[in-house]
Amino acid sequence: GQSYEDKLSVMYFSTCALAFSSRLPESIEKGLDVLANLGIELRGMGTSMEVCVQETKDLLSIYTDDQILNTRQMIDPTMIMAMKFLGKMEIGMNQIMPASAPHVMQRIVQLSLLYGMSPVSP
Repeated sequence: GQSYEDKLSVMYFSTCALAFSSRLPESIEKGLDVLANLGIELRGMGTSMEVCVQETKDLLSIYTDDQILNTRQMIDPTMIMAMKFLGKMEIGMNQIMPASAPHVMQRIVQLSLLYGMSPVSP
């Protein structure tokens, strides 16, 4: 059978289809499940939007603009798919769960700094 990673593209398009068919909450839940299975937990983020934004600024403050601009390319196919899910979820969460959207963006920044810049990063 196919591995979980092999099924990610189909799950991504299924998540997009739910979002486009006005089933955004269901789409976000499915995306959260997929990300949790990839080790990227976004549920139960207790910090406020302000704390999240400050943490992200602090994380970025240790890098120069040149370091950020010249971050290596992301090559891990699973992480690239995770970034696709995160980008799609960030858009949906902005619409129906705006307080959670900064947590998604924070994870995108963290993963980009750890694994490299993704061709699909928002």
